[in-house]
Amino acid sequence: MVTAQPWKDKWRSVNSKFATCTSECVTDYRSDSKCKDSIEAVMADIWNLKDWLVYDPSAGVTLTDIHVFFNTAESFNIRACGDIETKQKHYRINDLRREQTELIWEGNHAHRSGFPVIFSVTRTYKDGSGTDHWEDAFELARRAIEEWTKFLTKRGLL
Repeated sequence: MVTAQPWKDKWRSVNSKFATCTSECVTDYRSDSKCKDSIEAVMADIWNLKDWLVYDPSAGVTLTDIHVFFNTAESFNIRACGDIETKQKHYRINDLRREQTELIWEGNHAHRSGFPVIFSVTRTYKDGSGTDHWEDAFELARRAIEEWTKFLTKRGLL
């Protein structure tokens, strides 16, 4: 008997939503709102994958494993997706260090890449230590998925 692995369903959802995001923001761009919706959807799944890994016993990932991973540079983009999802869900981010993370409409349809770059992401730190900026929110999501892929591969799950 094959045991169900719900975390794999969430991983498939991440990749499916990213394919939709690719279409809506890059290859078949239709509107800013469709692009924004698809970015928010994929970033939510990217962030929430952590819960599926922790609560699905077949994954063998503990909350401590996730916290250790999130305290490394290897999860930098995943954490930014988490800020976008947290703000989407709770209106604001309550974090001792991060002031705010914003999905910002850029509307740059003449980007040097040849693709529209409609939304960027900026994170500002309360302690004045700086700002993180991603020119392209789609690229942020791509990098976060790459970080999860490395994590899952290292743990023998992919």
